[in-house]
Formats: sequence, structure tokens, C-alpha cells
Amino acid sequence: MVLLQIVGSVALLLWGIRLVRTGIMRAFGATLRQHLGVAVNGRMSSFAVGMVVTIFLQSSTATALIVSSFAAKGLVTTAAALAVMLGADVGTSIAAQILSFNPTWMAYTAMLLGYVLHERSENYARRQIGRAVLGLGLVLISLSLIRASSEPLRESEVLTFIFAALDNEVLLTLFFAAILTWLAHSSVAMVLLIATMAASGVIPMGTGVIMVLGANIGGTVPPILATMRAGGQGQHSAIGNACFKLAASLVLLPFVPLVTDALQEHAGDPQIMLHVHTAFNVFVVLVFLPWVGPAARLLKRCIPLPAPTDSEPVTKYLDHELVGSPSLALTGATRELYRVNEYIEDMLALLTNGIESNIPPDPRPARENRARVSRIVEEIRLYLTKITREEISEADSAAAINLLLLSTNLSHVSDLIANAVESYAAPSEEKNRFSANGAEELLEMLELIRNGVRIALSASLQNDNRVRKGIQKQRKELERLVDKSRLAHFNRLEEREISSINTTSLHNELLRDFSRIYYHILTASKVGV
Repeated sequence: MVLLQIVGSVALLLWGIRLVRTGIMRAFGATLRQHLGVAVNGRMSSFAVGMVVTIFLQSSTATALIVSSFAAKGLVTTAAALAVMLGADVGTSIAAQILSFNPTWMAYTAMLLGYVLHERSENYARRQIGRAVLGLGLVLISLSLIRASSEPLRESEVLTFIFAALDNEVLLTLFFAAILTWLAHSSVAMVLLIATMAASGVIPMGTGVIMVLGANIGGTVPPILATMRAGGQGQHSAIGNACFKLAASLVLLPFVPLVTDALQEHAGDPQIMLHVHTAFNVFVVLVFLPWVGPAARLLKRCIPLPAPTDSEPVTKYLDHELVGSPSLALTGATRELYRVNEYIEDMLALLTNGIESNIPPDPRPARENRARVSRIVEEIRLYLTKITREEISEADSAAAINLLLLSTNLSHVSDLIANAVESYAAPSEEKNRFSANGAEELLEMLELIRNGVRIALSASLQNDNRVRKGIQKQRKELERLVDKSRLAHFNRLEEREISSINTTSLHNELLRDFSRIYYHILTASKVGV
């Protein structure tokens, strides 16, 4: 029963830390990510930013994911990323120190305040702050429960025998604590557990010190696994940090008896293991921070960048690790839509160049671009659906719906332009030679479409009514040009102009497609009104 109570209390501890982390990420994720981006400025600033951000996030894994995404895109050097991770280690130590202060009144006050903020506040950020405060209360309560539940274990002969055996098996104890920390996915939670049980006398002082070292090693495993998809430079910081901690632990192991003797007079102090944890991480920083540059070069040699592939990834900016922070995730989806716009402009250029030269374009690039757009839009839809399953603010929910509508309209624009290119490129010696006047009319309309494509997305995302009115005027102008071109073409037919006779079907198809394209451009610009 005692073990069941402890396991349940540990589960509550892990859940509380998760609530703190998700609440902070959802309330301040964009701001923290922005501040973490300044880590490229230098070694010391990288260290400081990593420390501060991790104190808020309560998780070096979350910091590792953010910095690895920067490193994978080349926005942060490997040396700076290593410095950020060293700062993150000290940040987790400070977070553990903060969470260890456990007056009973503070725990209940935090839970009450967190509940009221989360349930009664209409403001999204305030609700997420409430989530974090509630999580803090659960952490404090769980530590009290662990401390109370572990009291009877002092008299357990079995545990006394097990920990006495572990006290003589240094490497086994180190490995055991590392495995537990990896399974818990939280070095903060594990160190707090060790500190509480050591203060209760369940774990001997020497075993506790070794387990703290093991917890630090185990805490480096989740960041490595979480950044595996980044590969190469995106994974260097996590692997380098693991090597730093493993090396420091092996160096310090022979001195554990000396440390234990020095700490014996503080036995029973719940803070003592947390001080050991903090001191270890400060030691790692002092030893390795000056050497992050050489370490980065060594990592690049040992873990080379993956060879470039001919195939371009479907999406570049949809980071599924950021789904829990909707504002960041929506930014990635927005950047993907700008890529869609680039593919559409490439297809328009194909059609324009073909009409200017009166030489049918090769339709294969248009087909490839349409396929790319289709895949990107499908990925965006799935991504936005995943975001909306999380708890998000009304503003973020509206933004997700707007992006979904935008992607749908841009997909229609892509299909229509690709159809126009394929119609023009259809094999026929005669029908593809426009008259000079007919080509000029089509090119004038294509210029309006190109302008509309370029500004429609910005008009919607920035909610710019002035630009929308401009697009509406351009659509009326396009319809006027379509009617004018259709009438002029009939006049050329009456004059029995051969090129006009041969291109009648194609000319009418293009005029119809141009009208439909601009309809979707106008619809896209109105999204978000």
C-alpha cells in the first residue's frame, strides 16, 4: 500500500510538472521561442537564454526541441546550441530548487488560484497561466504526499537491504537512476523524488548522491530521442550535452565518498540533494562552457550532416512538436502558405512565357507544382486539425479556420492555373498560335492575376481592408477585360483571322479559367473578415 501511494504521488508529480510546462508554453511559447532565437549572439548570452527559458518551461527537453529546430535550419551554430543546453541544465536545477519550497498553505493556495484563473477567466493567456499555477500546486502537494508516504519505508528491512547493496554498486546505482529518469521523462521530477526520499532516510546519503548523477545522465536521453528526426546539426546539441554530463559524472564518481562524508551533518535536510544537483550542473558549465567551440567541431566530424537528397520535403515549417503551443504552430502553417504562393507564381510564369513567345510551355513543371501544392495543402489541413484538438484561444481557433479556408482557395487557384497550362500545351500545330492582339489581351489579364496572387494572402493574414478593396477593383477590371477580349475575338472571327479561328476554343477556355482564378483570389483575400 505504501509503494502504491508513492507511485501514485510520483504520477501526480509528473502530471503537475506537465501542467506547468504546457501552461507556460501556451501562454508565452512564442515569446520564449523569440528570446531563445537571440542565442546566436554569443556563448554567454546563449547560456543565459537557455537557463532563463528552461526555468519557465521546467523541461530541458522542450528547450532542446526548440534549439534543435533552429540548429537544423542553420539559424543557431552548434557551439551556441551547446551553450544553450548547458544553460538549460542549470535552469532545471533552479526549477527544482523553486519547486522544493513546500509550505502547505502555498500548495493549496496555488491550486485554488490556478483553478479560478483557468475556469473563470475569459482571456486565453490568463487561463494558461492558471493551468501552470494549478500544476505548481499539484507538484507541491505531490512532494508532501511522497514525503509522508515514504516515512514507513525507513523501517523496511527489504529496502534497507536493497539500498545498502546499491551503495556498494556505484555503476549499477548510476545506471538504475538514469533508467528511471528516462522513463519518467523529467530530471526535475526524479531529483525532487530522490531529495524527498533521502530527507526521509529511505535512501542513504551516498546512494542519493550517485542517483542524482544518474538522474542527470538519464535526463539527457529524452532530448536525444526527441531530436532524432532533426538529425545532423539539429541533434548535435543534445548528444554533446549528454557527453558532457556522462564525462563529468564518471570523473566525479571516485569523489562521491568524500562528498558523502562532508554532507553527513546535513542528513535529513530536503534541500541537500537539490544543492548537489545544482552544484553538479554548475561544475559541468565551468568545465565545458569554454570548450563548446572545439566540442562543436568534434561533433560535426563524428556526426556528419546527412547527404543532400534530390527530393524536396513536402513541408518545411510544420513542426508537430509545437502543436501544444498553437501560436507557434500557426506561424509554421502560415509560412507554408507562402511556399504555396511561390509555386503558383511559378506556374503563372510558365503560362505567361508561353503566351509571350507563342510557344506552348512544357506542362510537366506545372503538373509537379500542382502535385506539390496539393500535398502541402493536405499536410496543412491535417496539421490545423491536430492544432484545433488542443485547448486553444478563440483568436487562435479563428486563425486556424482562416488558414484552412486560405489553403483551400489557393489549392483551387493552383488547379485552375495548371489546367490552363495543360490546355495551352495540348498537342496541336494550329490552335496554339494566338493573334498578336489576342496574346496582348491575355497577357494583360495574367498581369492582373499575378498581382492578385501576390497580395491576396497578405490581405487576409494582415486583415487589410484597403488591399481587399484594391483586389475587388482589380476583379472588376479583369471581368471588363474578359468581356472586352471575348468581343474583340468575335470581331476577329468575323474578319476571318486564321490565328483567331484556330485558337477560339483555347481562348474561351482561358477566359473562363481567368475569371474563376480571380474569384478564388478575391475569396482568399476576404478570409478573416
